[in-house]
Amino acid sequence: MQNATKFFSKLVYNKFFWQFFVAAFMLGMAVFFFREQHIELVRIQEELQRSNPVYIIAGILLTLLYVIAQAQMYVHSFRALNKNIPLGLALSLFLKRNLVSIFLPAGGFSSLVFFTRQIEERGISKSNIHLASTLFGFCSILSVVVVGIPVMGIALLFTQIGHTELLAFVFLLLLTVGLIALIYSISKKGYAYRWLARLRPSITTILDDMIDQKVRKREFWNTLLVSIGIELIGIIHLYICMLALGLDASWPAAIIGYMVMVVLLIASPFLRGLGTIELSLTFILQQFGFPIVAAATITLLFRFFEFWLPLFAGILSFITKRDNLILRVLPAFIILILGIVNIVSAVTPAIPVRLRLVQNLLSEDLIVTSNAFVLVFGLILVMMSVFLLQGSKRAWYAAISITAFSFFGHLLKAADYEEAILAFSAGATLWYTRSFYKLKPNPRFVSFNYLVIIYAVLAVLAYGVLGFYFIDKHHFGIDFRFDQAVKAVLKVLFLIDDKALAPRTPFGERFEYSIYIAGAALILFIIFSLLKPYFSKPFNPQEDFDTAEDLLKQHGKSALDYFKTYPDKLLFFNADRTAFISFKITRHFAIVLEDPVAANDEQKREMVALFEVFCQENGFISAYYRVPESSLEFYKSLGRKSIPIGEEAILDLTSFSLQGGKMKTTRSAVNRLVAEGFQLKVYKNPVKLGLIQKLETVSDEWLRELNQKEVAFTQGVFDASILKEQTILTIEDQEEKVYAFLNLIPDYAPGEATYDLIRKVTDAPNGVLDMLLSMTFLYLKEEGYQSVNMGLAPLSGMEDVNVTQKTIKYAYENFKIFGQFKGLRRYKEKFMPRWEKKYLIYSHNYHLLQVPRALKRISEGN
Repeated sequence: MQNATKFFSKLVYNKFFWQFFVAAFMLGMAVFFFREQHIELVRIQEELQRSNPVYIIAGILLTLLYVIAQAQMYVHSFRALNKNIPLGLALSLFLKRNLVSIFLPAGGFSSLVFFTRQIEERGISKSNIHLASTLFGFCSILSVVVVGIPVMGIALLFTQIGHTELLAFVFLLLLTVGLIALIYSISKKGYAYRWLARLRPSITTILDDMIDQKVRKREFWNTLLVSIGIELIGIIHLYICMLALGLDASWPAAIIGYMVMVVLLIASPFLRGLGTIELSLTFILQQFGFPIVAAATITLLFRFFEFWLPLFAGILSFITKRDNLILRVLPAFIILILGIVNIVSAVTPAIPVRLRLVQNLLSEDLIVTSNAFVLVFGLILVMMSVFLLQGSKRAWYAAISITAFSFFGHLLKAADYEEAILAFSAGATLWYTRSFYKLKPNPRFVSFNYLVIIYAVLAVLAYGVLGFYFIDKHHFGIDFRFDQAVKAVLKVLFLIDDKALAPRTPFGERFEYSIYIAGAALILFIIFSLLKPYFSKPFNPQEDFDTAEDLLKQHGKSALDYFKTYPDKLLFFNADRTAFISFKITRHFAIVLEDPVAANDEQKREMVALFEVFCQENGFISAYYRVPESSLEFYKSLGRKSIPIGEEAILDLTSFSLQGGKMKTTRSAVNRLVAEGFQLKVYKNPVKLGLIQKLETVSDEWLRELNQKEVAFTQGVFDASILKEQTILTIEDQEEKVYAFLNLIPDYAPGEATYDLIRKVTDAPNGVLDMLLSMTFLYLKEEGYQSVNMGLAPLSGMEDVNVTQKTIKYAYENFKIFGQFKGLRRYKEKFMPRWEKKYLIYSHNYHLLQVPRALKRISEGN
């Protein structure tokens, strides 16, 4: 009950929930309105079809001017701070922010913090960008007030304005006053400045920079004048909509209708007033004598000019950049939608007028066959979308072919040009993004036999032909000859409606259905065989691992090199076997562990090039995991991207000691445990079987306590055959019970030691791991090592990555397999190590959505 109360309390005071609720309510009201007025909607469609194309073209050109004016506002906003950005960059900035504003709460304001990277690359600081964006937003509101106050005054005198519109305008005035007060308070470092500083101390640097900026008054007034010009464009737009529909245009109606619309747009909490504005503007236009159908038609046309066209332009501004997440996902999404549309279009009745037109031109059989093919293609496209997301080249070929067939199929079956346009758009997006689809399974790794497909097709045809040939006459009323049986099977398989081929008995119906089922199963089998590669994972013989061990002794230089020849890895060598790459395969990903092992950078470059060819030939996407910062320039020169995935702790043993104030807590824990009879023991290889059994008990209890399986790839698993050949350090009591242990593994970095597994029992005393680590470090120091690698602290050092790259951080935080890593940095920090960043190297931002799952699978051995 308490949890329920807490939940509802949070809900009541959750501003976003109420914003979303209001937006959903307004959208619901709009849907209800349109459903109740469906007859009027038909009349609206007729009105739009009769619109004057000259004025429509004029409206589109005016939209272009509107978008350019918005970009010019950004240009003047930056000039006000003595900063210059080109009009093209300002145009892209507006279109992108306008698009994302639809999906953000209070989008008109919150979108102003997005898409700053390209401007920062021109040497403009974030404080300047935010201040220029603030000027842009402030002038946008101020211009509405400047134009709106006299307009609303006239409206109150001469027309009937509803309470909603009046309250919205009052809100606008209060918002303007509030913004002025907020800006003044920040400029004087008053209450607002102190409140923001307490809320987020890091923002004070940006605020101080903004306060110190000198704003050029002339450019500020230019920004405001352009913004006022944008309001005038909006008014003219609404007036043109009236003219386009052949109505008696009214300037007062255009002026007041537009101003009310803008006020609601600014006050709208979500979706930029979608639904609310349509209803309100329709109502306002009715007050000026326009019939409801005419008012609604004007509103829809106006929203097309001012809302939908800039929205589509914003989408285009995103997808023009080839390496774009939206562009990578969009074709698969459109193909999915096309598949659903194909299915719905095939099973729903055609528009009678169009159907009669097609029937006058084409035969009935062709129309029915086209409809059947559209249905089948729809089912295939729905499945195809999944393989397109993976980047399958075969899926791309199949999808673009089927979209072409769908295009003609929609036109032939009932002149459905809307669906045909969607099919054409889907094909166009596939063609534009064709470079993304590279996965083409190599015949050596794909279990696919064309003879099997041929035999399956022949088997289905033979079943149908022989069935019809030998079936008794009374089941279909036809005594089939051989050629008639062949035609009958083909008609059933291609879903051609033949009234002469009608079963007269239940057995005849079941036989016909069996052919349908066999044909459907055959199609699914062919699609699955073509698109689903069955990779028979390659393996390496023992001599490959022996060769790799020799190369590590010559060229190894990191703590991870030991795991490059671990039994779970695959090895890829160059032709003369003087360098190798260690990797694992999971589905269509090949994850490489760190850098190639090679003599120099030139050989390393050759290895990466060879491995990329191998991946392309075999349908894999490569990614390089836990790459050191020193290799970033190397991968950057190859055109690869990088993201920090954590930091590695390196402890300097030469200065390590348990003395001093910072080690007081650890020292106290060690002294307490030593006094209680606990001690560190070191077991050199070969380790006896009895100790291995004790360690296995500790390990099993450790995994049970964490509720997880063994994970590998960048660390080892408990393997008795491996552990018995390594040095083991334990914490034991006087009865030789093992409470915690770790194993030392080979480290190829000069003077460095490292450990792999570190595990303890559930009932181990507090501080046992502190004792194990600190005494291990002292032991290694005595052995002559200069440093020790304490392993990776994932997610550490990811504070400055961009929005797209943060998706991988989210995945790390939410996958249970990585849960053990949380808090590792805080724990390791007590030993005061230095930190070295590690990176993931990848080729496309889209892969960041898939790499965490791939890492999870290979870590679990899948």
